[in-house]
Amino acid sequence: MEGSIVLDSHVIETNALEIHGVSKSFGQNNVLQDLNLTLRKGEVHALMGENGAGKSTLIKIISGVHKADQGEINLNGSKVDFHSPYEAQIGGVATLFQEIQEIPDLSVAENLYAGMEPRKHGFLIDWKKLYSNAQRQIDELGLRIDATQKMRSLSPSSRKMVEIIRAVHKRGASVVIMDEPTANLNQGEIDALFSMIEELKQKGVSIIYISHRMREIFQIANRVSVLRDGRLIRTSNIENISEDEIVKLMVGRDLPALYPQRTPPENEVAMKVDNLTVDGELDSVSFEVRKREILGIAGLEGSGATSVIKALFGLRPVSGGTIEVDGETLVIKNPKRSIAQGLAYVPEDRKEDGLFLNKTVNFNLVANVLKSHFARMGFVVRKRAAQTTSRDVVKRLGIKTTGGMAKIGSLSGGNQQKALVGRWLIGSYKAILLEEPTRGVDIGAKVDIYEEINALARSGLPVVMYSSELLELIGMCDRVVVIRNGRVSGILSGDELTEENILEKAITS
Repeated sequence: MEGSIVLDSHVIETNALEIHGVSKSFGQNNVLQDLNLTLRKGEVHALMGENGAGKSTLIKIISGVHKADQGEINLNGSKVDFHSPYEAQIGGVATLFQEIQEIPDLSVAENLYAGMEPRKHGFLIDWKKLYSNAQRQIDELGLRIDATQKMRSLSPSSRKMVEIIRAVHKRGASVVIMDEPTANLNQGEIDALFSMIEELKQKGVSIIYISHRMREIFQIANRVSVLRDGRLIRTSNIENISEDEIVKLMVGRDLPALYPQRTPPENEVAMKVDNLTVDGELDSVSFEVRKREILGIAGLEGSGATSVIKALFGLRPVSGGTIEVDGETLVIKNPKRSIAQGLAYVPEDRKEDGLFLNKTVNFNLVANVLKSHFARMGFVVRKRAAQTTSRDVVKRLGIKTTGGMAKIGSLSGGNQQKALVGRWLIGSYKAILLEEPTRGVDIGAKVDIYEEINALARSGLPVVMYSSELLELIGMCDRVVVIRNGRVSGILSGDELTEENILEKAITS
């Protein structure tokens, strides 16, 4: 019996979670089909698969968000049937979903202890204890977060760390599910997360870990299971499988090279940034981008690297410097003005800043050009043309959707990200600005997105791309600008463009 041991002729169950014959459909779409999976006590079990493979649906069934059509789930040897996330939490399942679940106008401490606030006199919240307990938890991880701060004032990575702390410290949790927990985290925060995971393992807590970052999987997982089209393809001890094998199991075919063959940039400068300054964030940042060039932006958390593209697009108040595109000096005031001047932008947080989640796939794809291409006098008069254009982008990027009228919020994360990139394939732009363009997407979707970014550059456009994944910058970019303390600490290219050199420039001047 898998996950069991025999001692003095008695069988001792060591599985924390057993999933037997679970199936789930949404309409005609069979998302999970007769799935069987076990999670041993005290193990990290990686769950791999392309976006749309069924991973999110499975963890939502375990977490009480969805109900399985058939099959059963056993938790610590007992059959469970959770009807809500609250029931799952009480039952011992803590889930860290990919998108941050927060109350933005409450403090960090209030978010950490929501529903579990320390009390005095039996019913009054002990605010002093609440804040001191929260600050102690934060300080133990070496994080620079003030427990009294409002959540909305934190950076995406700090908000994610608060969510992680809250998830792993759920009262009595025996199973913790982590869906893309390191998205937006810097290396220090990732190290803190992995320390938390190791502590949980030592306490016998079991972890289902979902990530598209292979390096993480081989660093912390004990076993890995691969899903494809709603079915379990294979479960293996991590030491008995390779990265290439996992990728092939995920996609069911051999993939082309992860990074596309680059077309050399032209000598002509297409974009020039001179002494770009944002008070408290950037100090006289200068660089040039040639036609057909993909220029990377790198830097540690707090370095100002994440502010470069935001400033270029008008999301940060620029206090000095000039920006030229095709010889024309741009006036950067706000995103609307930036789009009008020919700048395209893919934001770091697709759900918060990029997509209209309650709108359709069609609307999201044509949103930027709806008025200019398909409307007259405030009314959409070319509906069929808009639908055809949207359908062409869906086909081009391989976006998995039940149709153009489906709400984009119902799509998997990878397909949402494809749609966000696809929006800028419609219309005419002078430069492309990208933040974390493949955040939280699977290997197959990454290949598709990389191909489109490369195609945009190949058409002659300058592309500026920020990514926290150094290998992504090295694989995609012709040159990388490294930011340290708000200033350019180096520009790397050719053989100099390595992880070691980027980190050296990011840490030392």
